[in-house]
Parts: sequence; structure tokens; C-alpha cells
Amino acid sequence: MATEQEPIVLHPYYPRDAPLSHYVPSTFNVCEAFVTLGSAIAVLMFTSFVLIRKSRHQLTCTDKFVVVWMLVCAGIHIVLEGYFSFNHKNLAGMQTIMADLWREYSHSDSRYLTSDPFTVIMEGITAVFDGSFALVTVYGVLSDSPIRYIAQLVTSLMQLYGNVLYMGINFMEGFRYTNPHPYYFYGYFVLMNAVWIVIPIVLIVDAVKNIYRGMLIAKRAAIVKKAN
Repeated sequence: MATEQEPIVLHPYYPRDAPLSHYVPSTFNVCEAFVTLGSAIAVLMFTSFVLIRKSRHQLTCTDKFVVVWMLVCAGIHIVLEGYFSFNHKNLAGMQTIMADLWREYSHSDSRYLTSDPFTVIMEGITAVFDGSFALVTVYGVLSDSPIRYIAQLVTSLMQLYGNVLYMGINFMEGFRYTNPHPYYFYGYFVLMNAVWIVIPIVLIVDAVKNIYRGMLIAKRAAIVKKAN
């Protein structure tokens, strides 16, 4: 007797046999989804500019960039990636603008729609810790607090470490989760993730230099005090 087979649900993701029986197409088109995301990022950038103008301390160009970058990162980590962490099981079938954004990005990595354990854990950690430390960094810069460079270093290290693991696993598995079309592979997977590799490296170097300089000054001051 022939056994009843599960219905085949067509989806546009890779691998083609990815288990997405609950998948439904997005209600928003790509332009609408990206305009929404771009508008949210613009609001975060505007907020950062307001905070910079209200700061009582003289900020360098690097300081201003760090405020803008970290506030945008905090919004993405806490809101967008936090949304994924809470809804990963049903994301492929949900009809919300953020689910549509994740369905679109999943062309570059279908693990976001299949509740891949590593991806879920990584994004959960990113939402809670990366987002929180990014906000601490913003506070540190605006208040000229010594905690700024520690928070900047921790945030950037976590971003870099998580992204290298995330991209590295896909690489080791032959990019089987990524649509091979250049638009999705280079535009989404490579370019979008490269931002969270290049900028964190620059900020790690900046934080290490300033922490080293501060420790050196403190050490010299201690030597002078001891000599007197």
C-alpha cells in the first residue's frame, strides 16, 4: 500500500530541500521592505545626531561616528535580531514587515527560516549582549566615561567573532544555504556581513590603542608618585 506523502511546498531558498512546509510568500515587495528598514535606520541616525549636538563634551569625528554606528547597531541587534530570536520557529509563515525582511535576507542564508540551532543561539546572544554593550558604548562616548573603550572593545569583538563563525560555517559547508545568484551571494551575504567585519576591526584597534595609552599614562603616574 502506498504511503501518503507530505505535500511539496515550493519555496525560493537554498538548499532546495530545506524543510519549510510553513512557508508563505511575503506580503510586501522588496522595495517596501527596504524602505521601511531604511526609514528605521534614518530615525536612529537622526537620534544619534541629536544626542551628539546635546553632548556637553567635545567630540572628535571618530567619537561621532562611533555614536552613530553603535546606536544603529543597537537598534538592529535588539529590535530586528531580537524579533528573529523570539519568532524563528514561525518566521517563514508570518505576515509582518520584519518577517518579510528576514524572508528577503534568507535568500542569502536559509538558516534563518529553518530554526538552525547555531543561528538562533548566535542571534539571541547578539540581541541581548551586543545590543546592550552598543548602548553602553554610546553612553560612554557622550558622557566621556572611561567605560567607553571597554564597551567599544567588547561590542566589536562580539560582532567580529559572531560574524566570522556565522560566515565561516556557511563557507565550510560549501555555501549550501545561500542562493548562488550574484545579487544574493555578493550583495546580501558578502557585502552586508562584511560591514560587521571591517568596522569592528577598525574599532577594536582604536579601543586597544586608547586602553593601552590610558594604562601607560596610569603606570607612569604611579612610578612618579612612588618616586616622590
